Amino acid sequence: MINPAQSVYDIAGVCAAHEIANIIISPGSRSAPLTLAFARHPRLTCRVAVDERSAAFIGLGIAQQTNRPVALVCTSGTAALNYAPAVAEAFYQGIPLVVFTADRPPEWIDQYDGQTIVQRNLYGANCLAYFELPVETRHPDARWQADRLVSEAIQLSQVPRPGPVHINVPLREPLYPEREIQYSSEHQVVREDTAKRHLSEETWNHLVSSWQTHDRKLLVGGQMLPGRDGGAALNNFLPRNDVVLFADITSNCLGTAAVRHFDMALGSDSETFLANCVPDLLVTFGGPVVSKYLKLWLRKFKAREHWHLQTGAPRRDPFQSLTRVVDTAPADFFDELNRRLPPKESVPDSGYRDHWQTLEAAMQEKKEAFLEQAPWSEIGAMQRILHVLPKQGILHLGNSIIVRLANFLSLHPDRACPIFSNRGTSGIDGTLSTAVGSAYSTERMTTILLGDLAFFYDRNALWQEHLPGNLRIILFNNYGGGIFRSLDGSRDLPELERYFEVTHKLSAKNLSLDHDVHYEFCDSMATLDLALDTFFRPTGRPALLELGFDRFLNAETFLNFKAMLREIK
Repeated sequence: MINPAQSVYDIAGVCAAHEIANIIISPGSRSAPLTLAFARHPRLTCRVAVDERSAAFIGLGIAQQTNRPVALVCTSGTAALNYAPAVAEAFYQGIPLVVFTADRPPEWIDQYDGQTIVQRNLYGANCLAYFELPVETRHPDARWQADRLVSEAIQLSQVPRPGPVHINVPLREPLYPEREIQYSSEHQVVREDTAKRHLSEETWNHLVSSWQTHDRKLLVGGQMLPGRDGGAALNNFLPRNDVVLFADITSNCLGTAAVRHFDMALGSDSETFLANCVPDLLVTFGGPVVSKYLKLWLRKFKAREHWHLQTGAPRRDPFQSLTRVVDTAPADFFDELNRRLPPKESVPDSGYRDHWQTLEAAMQEKKEAFLEQAPWSEIGAMQRILHVLPKQGILHLGNSIIVRLANFLSLHPDRACPIFSNRGTSGIDGTLSTAVGSAYSTERMTTILLGDLAFFYDRNALWQEHLPGNLRIILFNNYGGGIFRSLDGSRDLPELERYFEVTHKLSAKNLSLDHDVHYEFCDSMATLDLALDTFFRPTGRPALLELGFDRFLNAETFLNFKAMLREIK
C-alpha cells in the first residue's frame, strides 16, 4: 500500500538529488511531514530558526556564499508571510532560494480553519515562480507530477537567472508518520544546461566601431556577487584602454584599478565642474549603486551613449539614459573587447583617465584632512575599521548610513575582500541574519557593520542553538535613526525626534549575554583602537563591538563632511 505522505518525503530526496545541502526549518505543526522528511534525510544539513523572517535571511546568507539554492521550510498561515522580505531581497539580488510552505488542503481555505490564509502566489512579482503540489498523491502519476514540479522549481531557481521560487505543499492529517520514513532511491531529476551567450560578428563590429568614436569612456559597476563580477577581465582590460571605472562598494570590483572616491567628487554643487566630468560613453554592469550623487549626476548630465551589460535580467534604466542592452556577461564582454581593440599606445589619450586620477588623489587628501580633525563619530570610526578588517575575511554592510559611509570612504586597497549588502531592496530587516547565514557557510572571519535600528529590529538573528564562532558584529549605535538628522528635509521637522529618529536607550550588552556573544563597548577613538587590536582574533566564539555616539555631534560631523564635498570645484 502506498503511503499517502510518500510524495512529501520524496521532496527531500529530490532536493538532495539536485545537490541542495542546506535546509532552514522553522518549527510548526502543519509542516511536520516536510520537517521530518528533511531532518531525517542523511544527505541534508538542517538548521532550526524559530523566527521565519530571520530564517529566510539566514538562508539567503548561506546561498550567497555557496552559490547553491537553500531550501526554507515553514508551517502554514502568517509564518509564510514572514519570508516575504528575504524573498524580495533574493529576487532583486539574484539569490537562489527554494521556499516550501505547508498549507491546509484547498477545501479548508477561507473556512475559518486555524493558521489558514490564501497562500497561492503569496510573494507575487517578487518571486520567479509559484508551484502548488497535488494534495492527493496515491496514484503514481500524481507522485510523478509532484517530483517533476519540485525538480522544475529547483532548476528555475538557478537558470536562466538565479532567484527565489515558491512551492506550496497542501497537507492532510495525520501529519506525523506512523512508521519510519522510507526514501525512494530514484528520482526523475531534470537539469537544464544553458549555452554561453555569444554576440554576433555584426554586433561586435558595431560595438567596436562605436567604442572607438568616443573619447571619454566610463564604466560603472553596480552590486554583484563575488565571482559574477568579471574582476579578472577588468584587471586585464583597464591598463590597456583609456577608460575610467567607478566601482560601487558592493560591486566586488575594488581589487581592480578603480576610482574609489568618485562619490565624494560628485558631491560638488558646481554644475560647471560636474558637467566637465561627464563621459561620452557610459557602460554599466551589475545591479544597483549606492551613491545618490552618482545617480543624480548621470540623470542630469547624460552620456551620448549608455550600454548596459546583462544576461537574462529585465531591462533596468536607473540613469534614464539607456541606449543599448548588450546581452552578455561582463567578463565575456571585456575579454572579447580587449582582444578586438588596438593597443592603447596606438590610440590618442583623451585625458579622461588622468582627469579622474587627479580627482582621486585630491579626494583622498581631502578625506584624510577632514578625518584627522573630526570628533568621535560614525564616519571616523568607519574609516578606522575599514583599515583593519581581516585580509582574508568577508564583509557585510548594513543599509542606511552604514553602506553610504563605506561607499564614500571605500576599502583600504590592502583590505580588499568580498562584500555583501542587502541592496536589492535596501531594507534594514534581515541584515544581521544574512551575516549569520554567511558565517555558517565559511570558515573565514565574517564581519557585519550595521546601525542600531537594523540590529535591534533583527535581534532574533542571534536566537540560534549555536552561533558561528567566526561572526564579528560591529554595531554603530547613535540611539535612533540618526540618518534622518542628516537628510535635507527631515532634519528640520518638529516631528523628527519622535516619528523619524525614534530615539531609544537600548544597549546590546544584555542581548549579547543572553546569546553567549563576547561583548565590548567603545565611545572614543582610543577605546576603539584598543578593542580592534584583539577583536578579529579567532576565539571560536562570536563577538560584538558596540560603538556609542552622540547623535547631535554625529549628525553635525556628517553634515560638515558633505559641506566640504559641495565646495569641490
